[in-house]
Amino acid sequence: MTRILAAALLLAAAARGGEPEPGADRPLARTPIPSNGVDEAPRRGTFAEASLGAFATLGGSRALSNAQPYLGLTVGRDLGAASSLFASVGAGASSNSCFQPAAPGSCAGTDSFGATFLEVGASTGAWLTRRLLVSGKLMGGMTLLSPGPFTLGAAVPEQAIAPHAGAGLGLEYKTRLDHFGVGLDAILRYSLASRPDGGKGGIASLALLPRIRYVF
Repeated sequence: MTRILAAALLLAAAARGGEPEPGADRPLARTPIPSNGVDEAPRRGTFAEASLGAFATLGGSRALSNAQPYLGLTVGRDLGAASSLFASVGAGASSNSCFQPAAPGSCAGTDSFGATFLEVGASTGAWLTRRLLVSGKLMGGMTLLSPGPFTLGAAVPEQAIAPHAGAGLGLEYKTRLDHFGVGLDAILRYSLASRPDGGKGGIASLALLPRIRYVF
């Protein structure tokens, strides 16, 4: 009798093992994935930028000075979906435009000088597409002019320091190469330099800056 019960239990176990698990005959659910992969959201965070563009001053003896190269470096932090804070240093030059004429055809100061900008700023904007951002920028800081564009008599100071404020418009494209973005900025600045005779002299400038950004 015991042997018969044991044999029956073995047969039942074998039959049970051959049955599929409940639901095993149903195919597994699949998450749809595009054939070209998942388009991840643009990366945002701490960033560094390098720019190489063109620079000119406005309103001297010429409406626009000769264009000169401009080099800039920026570090910053993205805030929210479309804003950021940043600090930057940039250098350009004014060529062949006098801001202190002495007589027709002559200049009391120098008609060519370098301009180095140390500044902090903020930007905010709106996404035109998933990867294309248009933004407005405000910045302020100090300008180092070398040599000084204003003078008294025949002496030309080696350098002059002037506070400045600026505003700009930027367009940025977040590439599909992770961490990298490219952009183009147009920036207007106004530097208020002290003249040796005690007055003030304003110098406006324009910079057009193609740039590349790396987000850490």
